[in-house]
Amino acid sequence: MTPPTTDRGHAGHEDHGVIRLHEPIARELEEPRDGFEPTPMWWVFVVMALLGWGGWYLGTYSGNWRADVYDERPGVVAAPAAPAAAADPMVLGRRIYANCQACHQADGRGVEGNYPPLAGSSWVTGTPETLVRILLHGVEGAIEVNGARYNQAMPPWKHLRDEQLAAVATYVRASWGNAAPPVAAEMVRDVRAATTARSRAWTAVELRHLESGTAVAAADGR
Repeated sequence: MTPPTTDRGHAGHEDHGVIRLHEPIARELEEPRDGFEPTPMWWVFVVMALLGWGGWYLGTYSGNWRADVYDERPGVVAAPAAPAAAADPMVLGRRIYANCQACHQADGRGVEGNYPPLAGSSWVTGTPETLVRILLHGVEGAIEVNGARYNQAMPPWKHLRDEQLAAVATYVRASWGNAAPPVAAEMVRDVRAATTARSRAWTAVELRHLESGTAVAAADGR
């Protein structure tokens, strides 16, 4: 048997050799220390200064966070915008009439034998409620205008707003030699409410009957 002291010396020699063999690997596996340093204090002060400046800027130029304000002058808040002026009914009416002139023509004289004229027509310059009823629900069947007979169907325009219908009615009543008073949007609203259940176009007979019951009727055949 080998003396114990000899075994211990041999084992110690082998352990020392293993350690020397693994020393390069152990150095490679050491955790790097980059990135573990504390944040520099100057950087902390810079970030805090930027945050403070941002809060001051928002508080000074926010305009109390109102969506209708944009003014870079501190302490000044713009007043709300004034409501837009109402459109001139003649200007608005002329624009809407562009949808009608394919039949009634730009000069309001219509197309002989097909589409009745609006110039000089008592259907236009007479009782304003009659014209509003025609605009809202249309008209069909035989109708006599300025001594001529027509038999075409006019479509309804009730999808337009009260202000739009009032404007186009006002326009045709004051154009091409017509000189009838304007039509108010309130009148259109009232006629619309009174005829809301109606689903078909008017006839000339119905319209004249309504005129005779509510106002002085224009002479038939005009």
